[in-house]
Amino acid sequence: MFLVDMSNSTEGWVGVAVKESLVLLAEALEVVGDRYGIYGFSGMRRSGSELFHIKHLDEPYGVEVQGRIAAIGPMEYTRMGPPIRHVTKMLQQTQSTVRLLVVISDGKPEDYDDYKGQYAIEDTRKALLEARGCGVHSFCITIDKAAHDYLMHMFGKGNYIFVNDV
Repeated sequence: MFLVDMSNSTEGWVGVAVKESLVLLAEALEVVGDRYGIYGFSGMRRSGSELFHIKHLDEPYGVEVQGRIAAIGPMEYTRMGPPIRHVTKMLQQTQSTVRLLVVISDGKPEDYDDYKGQYAIEDTRKALLEARGCGVHSFCITIDKAAHDYLMHMFGKGNYIFVNDV
């Protein structure tokens, strides 16, 4: 399952890089025949955490999904914990031997309210630990040059990568 950051910081070249990455990943998975889903996320305060359907697990990849990828745009903030928890529940309901959650993001978790700094990092880390406890492996792909400062704490050593150029 791909969980894509649709926060307002993904405007411009970042959003283009995210879309290019999704197309590349989706087309590669189509070749190998693996099932996958794609969901976007954004949020504005505790009661405004949103998850956007781009491709369900059993939905075929085609023109409609490509159109949804092309329509991905910047929304609000990067509140990661709730969408990670929701997608974890979705993955728990699948009949898969390997459950992988790949987060594609341009930066650390943050929201308009007090969901920032160490609190947001710890909430995201807790959501990822809960996912691991449910048998969901997580990995992060980021373009944030400062990612090493916080991603190793959130995702664990070797569970993230910084990509400079798609």
